[in-house]
Amino acid sequence: MLDANPTQDQTVSASAVLLFDRAMKMRAIQADIVCAAQELNRLSDHELSELGINRVDVEAVIAQYI
Repeated sequence: MLDANPTQDQTVSASAVLLFDRAMKMRAIQADIVCAAQELNRLSDHELSELGINRVDVEAVIAQYI
């Protein structure tokens, strides 16, 4: 038996796939942010200040995304 409203089911499925894809991209970006912050955290306080970055901010980003 055919569905009475197949287009609506496909739209819902497409929306779910798009939402899942967006979530996975956000998760990948979060991993990149943590890696970058960890790399910056290896710099000395002087090197960070030359870049205009506070260590507290770097540590806060790491804590936020881990």
